[in-house]
Amino acid sequence: MDSLENVRKFYDETVNYEWRRLDRHKVEFELTKRYINRYIKPNDRVLDLGGGPGKYSLYLSQCGCHVTLADLSQNNVDFALNKANELNLPLNGVRVDCRDLSEIQDGQFDHVLCMGPMYHLQEEQDRGITINECFKKLKPNGMIFVAFVSSYSFVWD
Repeated sequence: MDSLENVRKFYDETVNYEWRRLDRHKVEFELTKRYINRYIKPNDRVLDLGGGPGKYSLYLSQCGCHVTLADLSQNNVDFALNKANELNLPLNGVRVDCRDLSEIQDGQFDHVLCMGPMYHLQEEQDRGITINECFKKLKPNGMIFVAFVSSYSFVWD
């Protein structure tokens, strides 16, 4: 089984854990929301790439944004869409590999959140491909938000 399949399988099996993860890491969630609120405004179109079970997607939908959640895990996409339905929030969802976003129309988003994929892409080439895919989806002057784990993160752990 290749590493991409391992990642997909892991997230398909840990949807509830991922949903609760930001409840345990409140500082991360609140700090990220602070930056999101600084730049993303109601009615903006947002692609949440690697958005998992949808914490940020649902938050942005509540703020009045038009959000598309794209994730490698179909279980995460389904979870987010069900949660949006429960909360009566609009949300689009699609299962994709972050390195190939061809099924998502180019140039339609004001912002792209790429806060999941960079944790798992170990090859520099794959990271570059993903960032280029994100840029294709942005409108002119759009903004991309990227999060990653430093190779020195073990020092803090």
